[in-house]
Amino acid sequence: MATSVSARTASVYPEAWSWPRFAAGAMVFGGAFLSFSMEPIVGRLVTPFFGGAVHVWTVSLMVFQALLLLGYLHAHFVAPRIGAWHLLVLLLPLLQWPLGFSSEVASDAPIITLTGALLAHVSLPFAVLSTTAVVVQSWWYGATSGTHREAPFFLYGISNLGAMGALFVYPFLVEPLFGVTVQRWAWSIAYLVYVGVAVWTWYLLHPRCVAGLSADETVARPAKSVILRWLALSAAPSALLLAVTNVIAMEVGSFPLVWIFPLALYLASFIVTFREQQGIFVRHVPFLLAEVALLALLAARSTAFGAWVLPFILLSFYALCVIANERLYCLRPHPSQLTGFYLTIAVGGWLGGLLVSLAAPVVLPGLEEYPLAVLALVVASWQVGQLAWWKSASLLKGGLRLAALMIAATLLGMFFWYASGVYSIRNFYGISRVIDQKPADGAPAYRMLVHGATLHGLQYLSPERRHEPLGYYYTGGALERAVAQRGRSAPVAMVGLGAGDALAWFGSGEDVTVFEIDPDMEGLARNWFSFLQDTPARVKVRVGDARLNLEKEAHQGLAPYGVVFVDAFSGDGVPTHLLTLEALDVYLSRLAQDGLLVVHVSNRFYDLRPVLKAATQAWGLAAVATVHAQMGKDKLHIDPWVVVLARRPERLAPLLAQGSWFALGDGDGLPTVRVWSDDYINILAPLSAMWLR
Repeated sequence: MATSVSARTASVYPEAWSWPRFAAGAMVFGGAFLSFSMEPIVGRLVTPFFGGAVHVWTVSLMVFQALLLLGYLHAHFVAPRIGAWHLLVLLLPLLQWPLGFSSEVASDAPIITLTGALLAHVSLPFAVLSTTAVVVQSWWYGATSGTHREAPFFLYGISNLGAMGALFVYPFLVEPLFGVTVQRWAWSIAYLVYVGVAVWTWYLLHPRCVAGLSADETVARPAKSVILRWLALSAAPSALLLAVTNVIAMEVGSFPLVWIFPLALYLASFIVTFREQQGIFVRHVPFLLAEVALLALLAARSTAFGAWVLPFILLSFYALCVIANERLYCLRPHPSQLTGFYLTIAVGGWLGGLLVSLAAPVVLPGLEEYPLAVLALVVASWQVGQLAWWKSASLLKGGLRLAALMIAATLLGMFFWYASGVYSIRNFYGISRVIDQKPADGAPAYRMLVHGATLHGLQYLSPERRHEPLGYYYTGGALERAVAQRGRSAPVAMVGLGAGDALAWFGSGEDVTVFEIDPDMEGLARNWFSFLQDTPARVKVRVGDARLNLEKEAHQGLAPYGVVFVDAFSGDGVPTHLLTLEALDVYLSRLAQDGLLVVHVSNRFYDLRPVLKAATQAWGLAAVATVHAQMGKDKLHIDPWVVVLARRPERLAPLLAQGSWFALGDGDGLPTVRVWSDDYINILAPLSAMWLR
């Protein structure tokens, strides 16, 4: 006689660790791991076709979010009704197997073209993987019964653990060791293993196929007010995640891989809350942590952020996420309603991300989304019996009054701080500010262009000195001396505009083409600085990805450049696709035979000289670099790190004769790194080279 489902589960599930539990955990862990590792792989595959414009990644994330919602819709409406037939759905990604990407090359990256290419090549795997956590929880609930029925919500924590695993394994292990070709094939094979694990999990659980499992008539449907709270409690932490990431990247400091830490804490908050036995910290985290963090933020805003505030912001962010997710877990429905619960969470997360990533850059001048997200999270987390909580007199009592006052003060402080500058503009690339400085020692006043935490240009305010380039570009500095080796009759290409300081080097009759990826940078340079207007050279600014635009020029029969000056590496977000062998090939295709490739590699965190050294050796080029980077004759004159490449060594002899340059090659003291290509990039190599030098 066949063993019944109830008898079978009764003998299996009382065990603290069992094969069904292991299989279910392995499936949700593997699905999340594959999902989170798929996104950076696709990002690498897309870049050679669409460039490094910020909206390329933003659009990609929006597509992934839409596919996530599609997966949750399937898990809610379809999967509970089709039972084992869901295993056939897992085979749909084989239509786009192996993982890969191909498209027409488009430097302006049209949104429709990019979206269509993503849907055509990578949509099915991500959408199917997005169903994993919810579907397996439905299987788990459908397999258990009677006294052995077990709530499946702990599997959601395991899913987030898998996502966190991918978050750290990819940048610190996978990317440094393997090229993207190996990565995509390994991922494709891992997906086949995932399908096998799914079949095994179904076999062990053999859940009941209950049509409309989430509409169990014996369980009352959640009230609309509860569903709205699910939505708010998922949207607010998602918005705060992106807001905190923006605050750290733009204000505290543009640290390498800065996005990992907030995202890891966000995922960890689900891991510690979506389980039956929660620690006392989870149940009793006081709102005072958030309040103190807001005070620290306001105090730091009086001057500027310092790195000291980073741990505090991260810890308070984690505490707020734990509070919100604890409330969300406490409001969880009966397991028969779990698919609708997770669908609502997915919608809320998508809305929160949408508000910060797309709406905030358009409607907010600064980073006001940070205190607004904190306020929204506190309101959403409040435990009251009605939505009209503002009618309650308890808001005016004790610590709640203090919390309201602190939040209001922080909002006022944020708005006041952003109103104190000369001018600021925000777009999807971040916040650019124009700031005037009047030194107390009587030195000449000057104006700065600051993008996030990175200085992009300086200019004296007095009309008689405004023609003098400052910062890295001062007359007599390494950059000016390198570009001065050009032939005056040949045109010049510049990658990166900034305030336009470098344009002061060029004279009448010279042609300069500037490639700038930020569409608002030219307006800033023209309206707030005068280098662009004052230069006697003929200047043309082209907006878009420099590498793709230069590649397009290579097929147009235009005159070659005497100098290609690449100045795009001063911030933390290094555009790695501009440093690969393929990028170097593009530069050389537009460079005259005796031309110079000048690369400005000054950076607070990365020593990019070893990367360029590996590329020049691979191409058989000659290269020299500046001996050191330090302050010049005053704080407005900074000696940069510069690497100059040429086809013939004798072309670089004039620079070597100046004594402050050395030839790249054996015995130069720089570490040896693996050459970068569109297939292989290891951002940790220049990071370690900087800190170990």
